[in-house]
Amino acid sequence: MFSAQHANAAVIPPNLADVGLADVAGRRFMSSDRDEVRGYVGRMYCDHSLDLVNADGRLDTRIAHLRCGGVALTDMSYGADVMIDAGRLEDFYLVQIPVAGRSGLSLGGKHGDYGPGRASVQNPQVPLAMYWSGDCRKLVLRYDRAGFERFVEACVGRPLRGCVDFEPWFDTDSRLGALLIQQVQAVIAMARHGAAGGAVPALLERHLETTLMGMLLFLQPHDLTAQLAQRVPGADPAPVRRVREYLEAHAHEPIDLADLVTVAGVPLRTLHHQFRHVLGVSPMQLLRDIRLDRVRAELASPHETTNVTQAAMNWGFEHLGRFAVAYRHRFGETPRETLGRQRGV
Repeated sequence: MFSAQHANAAVIPPNLADVGLADVAGRRFMSSDRDEVRGYVGRMYCDHSLDLVNADGRLDTRIAHLRCGGVALTDMSYGADVMIDAGRLEDFYLVQIPVAGRSGLSLGGKHGDYGPGRASVQNPQVPLAMYWSGDCRKLVLRYDRAGFERFVEACVGRPLRGCVDFEPWFDTDSRLGALLIQQVQAVIAMARHGAAGGAVPALLERHLETTLMGMLLFLQPHDLTAQLAQRVPGADPAPVRRVREYLEAHAHEPIDLADLVTVAGVPLRTLHHQFRHVLGVSPMQLLRDIRLDRVRAELASPHETTNVTQAAMNWGFEHLGRFAVAYRHRFGETPRETLGRQRGV
């Protein structure tokens, strides 16, 4: 079914080589028992067949698993040459990013070999079969179908008639690949911080989830790409006012873009256009500014245990460097200067 020749010899980007969940994931699994491995992976994804390519092969399966809302991240390897037949995924979309070794895919009877430097997207309704080499390791993103398609419907402004039909391949040095890898790194960094200091705040988790969904929808070609690029109607300040009031009232909560669509009463594309016309920013940029204001208020009236890092994370800022830049741009001083002034430092 699959060629043994590695079809893509692209060098793995240095920033991907070090990406891993093993030291931060909430769930870890190791096994050499085929039935145990098949059962565990089946519960994570779907029922499937799992067969060793070599009769004398021995599994050395290692899996680290982490959820970010409706998107699950998995770092996994089988440790032996295996063939997998998953059939139709049905309940989820799948992005597979090889980190080492080689893999082969059959998507609805169309075959392709790939490895580091190239990644794949699988749709829920396309039958999937795979080959993993013994040294193959992948980062796998599982997008819950119901949540992802609700997000898509909010963006296009109408119910979907079927699943989103994505192009099956992208390069990891493409815009999507580079940004997706950066976001995976951000999720891992937040999980690492959470492992040391508590759970990732819920609104931050929602932000990361929405970003991962948006990257896939807007950067990977699919059958709705042209529709998403169409012009939208002119600006109407009423939806902008409603959404602005909603964001002010709910900035402390996880914000779902689908909720904004309900509040606005217009499709997400139209809402973005109206925000740009009326306020000069997107809804999420306005939310960022509102949350920056809340961080400043927290730092300006500190408790004894208040610190910049925790205040930033409490309000959904996962990248402290970008947070500090945005804060200084908005207020003309650093967060530490705000906190230090209140403490007389």
